[in-house]
Amino acid sequence: MACLLGGAAAGADPLRETGPVNNWAEMRAALAACWQPPPDTEGALIAFWFGLDKTGALRSKPRITARRLTGDHEAAKRFEGAALDALSRCFPMRVTPAFGAILGESPIRLRFVNTPPTTAYQINSNITVFAPQAAGTAAPPAR
Repeated sequence: MACLLGGAAAGADPLRETGPVNNWAEMRAALAACWQPPPDTEGALIAFWFGLDKTGALRSKPRITARRLTGDHEAAKRFEGAALDALSRCFPMRVTPAFGAILGESPIRLRFVNTPPTTAYQINSNITVFAPQAAGTAAPPAR
């Protein structure tokens, strides 16, 4: 958890190798690249509420607003830990100055969901990241 507020975790960081994020769709893709749900947690979800500053850094510790943890106690701990680790890897996120100005005014509602993708209400700062699917499995469009 200390890493969550202190910056990126150790290891390879695909976000640092790409250009800065310039819109909500790119932010969703970047968040998805940071998250890998652990095994034996199918059906679990966790939701966060947080703010970012204009540079793409967390303003404070994200607040957990909902949890549906599945599996045994250890699996539930691994799922929550994987979500927190994803936030540590993603933030601070490189953003363009124009998108940074939007971020400074927008609370983020983020859900990590370990289910197959369904149509999700994805408007601006309401973001749902579904578990990665096997190659060839098409995801429904976001609304």
